[in-house]
Amino acid sequence: MKKTIATIMIVGAVSTVCACGSDDDAQNQDNGRASQVTMKMPAGTSTGDMSAVDRGKLTAFVVAFRTRYPDLSRDRDDQDIKEIVLDTCDDIADGDTRQQVSDEIRDQAEHNGLVPTQAQIDEIYDMVIPACP
Repeated sequence: MKKTIATIMIVGAVSTVCACGSDDDAQNQDNGRASQVTMKMPAGTSTGDMSAVDRGKLTAFVVAFRTRYPDLSRDRDDQDIKEIVLDTCDDIADGDTRQQVSDEIRDQAEHNGLVPTQAQIDEIYDMVIPACP
C-alpha cells in the first residue's frame, strides 16, 4: 500500500513539473535585469502554512487524494484538499494526539455527506505525514 501511495505521489509530482514547463525563451529572458517573482496566496491560507509545506508535496497529495478517494474529492477544489494537509501538519506540530488528528481529518475529508471510513482516515494520515515539515 505504501508503494502505491508513493508511486501516485511521484507520478503526480512529475506530471505537474512536466505540465508547468515552457519552451518560450522570450518569457524567461530578463535582459540582464533582476526579476522579482511574486505569489498571490489563496484566501484563508497564511503565508506561514504555505512556506512550511513544500508546494510539490501539496500537489502530489491532491493528486493522490483525488485518485484514491474519487467520492470524497468530487466537486471539490484543490485548495480545500490542500487544507487537509496544512491543518493536519499544524495539528501534529501542536502536539495533538493521533486520535485528535484523525478526528480532524475525518471532519475535513467529509464531503457532500460522505464520511471517510477509519481505514481511509488512517490512509490519509499516512499520506499527509511525508508532506509535513
